[in-house]
Amino acid sequence: MVPKHKPLSCGLWVLLHSLSVRVEDEESHLAFTSICDFVHNFFICEECRQHFYDMCSSVSTHFNKTRDFGLWLWTAHNKVNERLMKVESSLDTGDPKFPKSIWPPIQLCPSCRLSQIQKGNSDDHIDWDLDEVFKFLTSYYGKMLVSLDKDKTLLQYGGTERSIAEELVASTSAVVVPMGAALAIAVASCAFGALACYWRSRQKNRKPRRSWN
Repeated sequence: MVPKHKPLSCGLWVLLHSLSVRVEDEESHLAFTSICDFVHNFFICEECRQHFYDMCSSVSTHFNKTRDFGLWLWTAHNKVNERLMKVESSLDTGDPKFPKSIWPPIQLCPSCRLSQIQKGNSDDHIDWDLDEVFKFLTSYYGKMLVSLDKDKTLLQYGGTERSIAEELVASTSAVVVPMGAALAIAVASCAFGALACYWRSRQKNRKPRRSWN
């Protein structure tokens, strides 16, 4: 079943990606396990929780670098989008306000893609430049979200001028995060870490269901 709480899901992904590019290298695996625990125990969509659990459980190595953790989360997000694109297409349940797509789109990061083979209306295979992808993730979730509300600079794509906010909405179908929300993300990240620690302390003596390390 496709979850109906799409704005909530989008907001959660923004929070997780924002956290993933802000942690230090030595914090990357703790952030990974905290995110896996949080989604597994608290996300409202049971099917989504199971899929995320499976992706977390497939990780066999310890994250020692922020880059590796950030790219894993980005890959996981695209896998989720790929799955939901197929489900929504077969059931005709897609929301035109929040269409699923492989991210980032070429309009936002042309240097992220080395090559692309396209079949039909969906991307069959994309050869990514992972260094460029991580640079984009760091810039987008670390700097751009904070500055969107203040930056009134115009971008030009294909001869058409648009504000940054309008271009982001058109190319990613994402919710543009204003300054207040961006600051809230930073606060939520701290609360998120505290919540994960609290939950772990309560579950300490209970046999966990999860299998990630």
